[in-house]
Amino acid sequence: MERTEEAIRQALGSRWGQIPVRALTETDSTNLRLKEAYRAGEIVSPCLLTANSQTAGRGRLGRKFVSPPGTGLYMSLLSSPPPDTDCGLITILAAVAVCRAIEETTDLRPKIKWVNDLFVRGKKVCGILAEGMGGPVIIGIGVNLRTPSGGFPPEAGPAGALDADVEASLLAGRIARYILDGLENPGDPAIIEAYRQRMPLIGQTVHFTQNGQEKTARVIGVAPDGGLMIEDETGPHTLRTGEVTLGSGAFEGLL
Repeated sequence: MERTEEAIRQALGSRWGQIPVRALTETDSTNLRLKEAYRAGEIVSPCLLTANSQTAGRGRLGRKFVSPPGTGLYMSLLSSPPPDTDCGLITILAAVAVCRAIEETTDLRPKIKWVNDLFVRGKKVCGILAEGMGGPVIIGIGVNLRTPSGGFPPEAGPAGALDADVEASLLAGRIARYILDGLENPGDPAIIEAYRQRMPLIGQTVHFTQNGQEKTARVIGVAPDGGLMIEDETGPHTLRTGEVTLGSGAFEGLL
């Protein structure tokens, strides 16, 4: 599970292999570390930070991201997308990048639950958190590589792991490489199409909350800007924030 900065640089390839890379044993949050370093003028974009464990990992909507030592890849990439790029598109790009890296290094085929969760065998194996910095953006990614001894704690939710023979340094470098390549044109229709192909919610009935009310709708697609296209009793419209859920146990059969 140990990773080295040199091995990550090799996986970044010749184009991106010279960017600053730091591999830590433990930190509170890789996103927070990069954010504070950038604000202090200590780093510039692009820059990659990884850790073997986090004591205060975070996910979307203020949730805790469980990051036990020796079982996962926790990484954050500071990068500079084109001006006015929506964080939703960056999250979609990151999800596709993680899927590609996993598909190339294992025999697994992850599925995406809009907008930022990756599932394998019906369990969540990866979460993504993109945070804007008024120009640059920090993309935090946590991938569960191995199931912890004794399993995941209850607060981790429906968590699972890749449980595959994959080198963390190789995975980190490839993920960062694919994100950096994609950020040159994050709205590329090919990225949205790659996202659609890995998102089996299309055609499914889902629940979501809007204006404090729980509603039900059918997913009909993914919009060019990354929004979730749905249809309910009011007709078709697009969700750009929030979260969707399926019925209890449905992810195991679908994702």
